[in-house]
Amino acid sequence: MASQKTTESINYYLKHGAGYANHNIFLQFKFDGNRVRYYLKQSVNPKSWNAKKQRVKDANALTADGRHRINDLLNNLAQVCIDAYHTEAANGIPTPALIKKHLDAFINQNHHTEQIENARPTFMELVDRFVKGEMKIMAGNSRGKDKAPNTLKSYHTTQVHLKGYMNKKKCNLDFEDITLDWYMKFTTYLKNEKLAPNSIGKQIKNIKAFMGMANKLTYQVDGEKFPYTTNKEYQDFSVTDTPADAIYLTESEIMQLYNYDLSNNQKLEAVRDLFVFGCWVGLRYGDYSRIKPENIVNMDGDKYIRINTQKTGELVMIPCNPVVLDIFDKYKKNRNNLPKTISSQNFNDYIKDAARLAGLTQAGRLLTEPEMELCECISSHTARRSFATNYYLDGFPVIDLMKATGHQSEKSFLRYIRITKEMAAKRMADFNRNKKWELKVVKSNKLRKVG
Repeated sequence: MASQKTTESINYYLKHGAGYANHNIFLQFKFDGNRVRYYLKQSVNPKSWNAKKQRVKDANALTADGRHRINDLLNNLAQVCIDAYHTEAANGIPTPALIKKHLDAFINQNHHTEQIENARPTFMELVDRFVKGEMKIMAGNSRGKDKAPNTLKSYHTTQVHLKGYMNKKKCNLDFEDITLDWYMKFTTYLKNEKLAPNSIGKQIKNIKAFMGMANKLTYQVDGEKFPYTTNKEYQDFSVTDTPADAIYLTESEIMQLYNYDLSNNQKLEAVRDLFVFGCWVGLRYGDYSRIKPENIVNMDGDKYIRINTQKTGELVMIPCNPVVLDIFDKYKKNRNNLPKTISSQNFNDYIKDAARLAGLTQAGRLLTEPEMELCECISSHTARRSFATNYYLDGFPVIDLMKATGHQSEKSFLRYIRITKEMAAKRMADFNRNKKWELKVVKSNKLRKVG
């Protein structure tokens, strides 16, 4: 018995309707004496339609939702028809309803995909959540706690730079746009905006934080979870971190500043005393300027500063040396035994004036600007750096010193302190002097004679 010959044909036509400028496109599929007409939710002007090719004249014309090319949709739908027919024909001649079911599944699948994409939060929406403080600390002892205000300010700065980039490039940014190629373009943009290398590094570090979180977060559509993104190219972004050129004050310079008589200028005296306090407790200005009575504790007859740092939330304890106790006594009428605090900007201006009056005017301490006098290089943060460097030079164990400063790693601590090559050489010379070389030499000579 001869096999039955089958023929299939697929054509696209426009549904003509009076009074409408655009006409709907429909697919007509003929097979084995059957016919399927499938109307699409896409319409075109007849002038834009190529009746011979049965396609839109403009190959780049988009679907109504703007997500696909119309001609691509027509090509894909035609292939679905052919595939559906041959799949179902294995069980006999398919019905038109069965073919339509396949076409509906394809269209609905596309619609579901669009629903998923439309529901997905955007990159800049996630950045905004970081800026607003919705994202909590995810590691360490502070897990689950709010991020520090300065961290949120840093996120806001990155947000401003991202908006500036999009405005200049006339583009939008989403998760899939954060590629290695984009990283090169964005860092070039930041350089042209005159950002210093470390400032650029901070922006990239924040963007890596944004993308890292995006790879962990999910959203839901109809009860099904979907990732914000699977793009991991951000992991290859390099973060510039050049050690900042900054100074510290030696113990003798701190005491020179502290012992200088500023009683005729109470404003400078108060700033000076708070700065010296910072030099001996090692806290950041945001911490040592907000000491409260409850942060001063007694333990075994000694006084300590006990406080959770703003930046990391770490609990630190620092013993109060005689200079700190002297400052406490001087300001014992104040609730926290310390001078009243002022804005960090004013503080930085006044401490320079106090240092100049105290004679801290040596030039050459700042390598990048050797002409600057020492007093001009001093800021509120110099106190913390002086604390860490001086204790380190005195031979205090790094691991114990890190507990006082709150540094998480020895690497970050050693980058923080200010040790010149000359200081390192002198420390090595002192180390050599303390070793009993004469005994080693005598022993070596005896061994040589025996040999």
